Amino acid sequence: MNHTRQTSLLAAGRRGVAAIEFALTAPFILLVMLAGTDLALFVRTVMRMDQAATELALTVTQYPNLYDSDFTNLFNAAQILAGTTPVTGTFGATIISGIVNSGGKQTVAWQKRTGATTFKSLIGLAGAVPVLPDNYVVPAGGTLAAVEVFTPASTWVLSAKIMGGSGSTSVRSYALDQPRLGNLAQITPGNRP
Repeated sequence: MNHTRQTSLLAAGRRGVAAIEFALTAPFILLVMLAGTDLALFVRTVMRMDQAATELALTVTQYPNLYDSDFTNLFNAAQILAGTTPVTGTFGATIISGIVNSGGKQTVAWQKRTGATTFKSLIGLAGAVPVLPDNYVVPAGGTLAAVEVFTPASTWVLSAKIMGGSGSTSVRSYALDQPRLGNLAQITPGNRP
């Protein structure tokens, strides 16, 4: 009887130690799971943004010429490509620019945008000298279409309270492409005939 009682006390003690160990490690395990999920969501947002910018730039460069009315469809396409990630409307923004090299001088020839005005083009404004990555130079007499998409994002959505802050930031993705069927150095006013 004495031996049985000792065995049962020992088992109870081991269960108690296991419960204490679990209580100490459970918050850490939960934090790792939530942070991992947050990281996966953030990476998915970045990938959607990259895809939206690239696909929209390819679409823009398929036009032989652009009319003012074409941009409604292009901005709608940007949002469709981005899925649930806002790149138009109140929270996101999409900016499409045409960059030309005329007489050895690069200029942002035109620019159209939609969405939140809090996001500013990092390429530059219409009429300005563009800021292109890696000091890229548009070939003489050439045109370049630039697409920038912006969205607010948070690295910590599920684990914000545990991580001590929202981690709010914005994500920008861009794509540059040369026109395939036309020059796109200017926009034709009005509607497409």
